[in-house]
Formats: sequence, C-alpha cells, structure tokens
Amino acid sequence: MASISDIPSYSPKNTLGQSEGPLGTSTKDLTQNFLKLLTAQLRNQDPMSPIDNANMTSQLAALNQVDGINRLNATVESLVTQMSAASFVNLSSSVGKVALTKAQETYYSGQPQTLSVRVSAPVSDSKLLIKDSLGKVVRTLDLGNLPSGITDLVWAGDQDDGSAAEAGKTYQLEFRAKGIADESWSSDLYVGAAVVAIGKEDGDITATLADGRRVRMDEIVKWLAI
Repeated sequence: MASISDIPSYSPKNTLGQSEGPLGTSTKDLTQNFLKLLTAQLRNQDPMSPIDNANMTSQLAALNQVDGINRLNATVESLVTQMSAASFVNLSSSVGKVALTKAQETYYSGQPQTLSVRVSAPVSDSKLLIKDSLGKVVRTLDLGNLPSGITDLVWAGDQDDGSAAEAGKTYQLEFRAKGIADESWSSDLYVGAAVVAIGKEDGDITATLADGRRVRMDEIVKWLAI
C-alpha cells in the first residue's frame, strides 16, 4: 500500500560534498512521487468530499508537459553540440586564408600588408598614419574622401622617405579625417593576417593568426582572397 512515507525526499549534500542518497528530483522521480502521493491521497480522501478529477488531470498534464520540455531541451543541446563539432571541422579549411579583424597595429613581415578602414559616415581629408614602436610616423597614406563603410587598402612596406620599413616589426596605426558638414562619425581599423590554426577556447571557436593574435570567429569581418 502506497503511503506518503514511501516518497523520497530531498537530501542535501553532506560536508564532504557527496550526496547521502537519491534525491528523487528527476522528471521520472517526480512523476513516480506524484503518482504515489496521488494514490495515498485517493486512499485517504474524504468520501463526502472526493478529489476533483479535473484538478488531478491538470496536474498530470503539467507533469507531462515538464517531461516533454526536458526531453526537448536534451534534444536541442545534442543538436547544438553536433552542429558545433561540424562547424569546427568545416572551419579547419580556413587555415591558410587571410582574415580581416579589428586591430590598432600591424605586424610587417616584409610582404605587402592588407589594411581596412571603416567609417560610420562620409569623411574628407582622411589619412592613415603608420608609426614605429617609438611613435614616429614612418608612412602616411592619403586616402582623401571616404564613403561610409569599409575601404580596403594595401601598405607595401614603404616609408615616406622611399626606403623599406624594417621587417619583423609591429607598427601602430592611427586614422585621421574630417567629418563632412560637421557630421559626427566614428572609425575602426582592420588588419589582414593569415590563419595558422583553428582551436577552441572557453567554448568559442578561435583562429590563431600569423601575427600572433587569437580571435573569435565572429570577430572576423571579411575573408580575403590573397
């Protein structure tokens, strides 16, 4: 005969951090507990005031709904895991390709460097300053008037005096311009670098770039065919 004492109750963890026994808190346990409680309630109900059938039906429906939601969540989590694994494998093909990501400096390896400027509104008299580690401007790229959006450009590694910049060094980038008709604007700088490895970090898929940076895949704004 079922009784309320047959229903397992919640038992907190002991001081050693281990459970003292079954907690009976899973969907299956909750359903069994409800049925035992319902059986005990029916056996001990007042014949003059029986339990409302509609109430029992609604409680059973609620339990089934919770069970369905839990199963759906488990299915969705499994699908997300599978999709993440598939995406990781697919992204491995990006190794060797050049990714454009936000940066304030560029590593010059001796090869022409792809750079980009994004402005939120049209600007005039725009310039990109390339500085050495001491802050000295070694190259000024005159870009003139720029429309809103991303503008791509290439720095060949030359300096303003006509000589070649020292390879194997990191150079700082600074963008200057004037707004048109006093319109407010903002800018971002982007640097292209080859992807040398794809990995995972804290659940995020990351790309390691040839210049030593590590970025998330959602930080890559463009893939370059170079």
